[in-house]
Amino acid sequence: MLPNDVMAFITRRFDAADRDSAVAILSAATIEDGSAASPRLVRCAVVASGGSLDKLRAEVDMLKVDWRDVVVGGEYEDLDGDLTRVRDLDDPILDDV
Repeated sequence: MLPNDVMAFITRRFDAADRDSAVAILSAATIEDGSAASPRLVRCAVVASGGSLDKLRAEVDMLKVDWRDVVVGGEYEDLDGDLTRVRDLDDPILDDV
């Protein structure tokens, strides 16, 4: 079961035709040891995807290699040449993301 904020993000950012696939991809997300991805990692993957199903697949695949790269993609942005944490996805995704 995905967190409610992730479901709301999928509704806002993914095309209607891609929403069921996005839910299925995230529901099956695992990390390198085979355990289920935490809510934070699921949030990072979906935010980093930017609403692209192909990018979401790539982010979920990256969770299996090194979940820290997915955290960077979801929580950090390049601000004036500096990688800066702009959101904490231990908390629910805000509507403006």
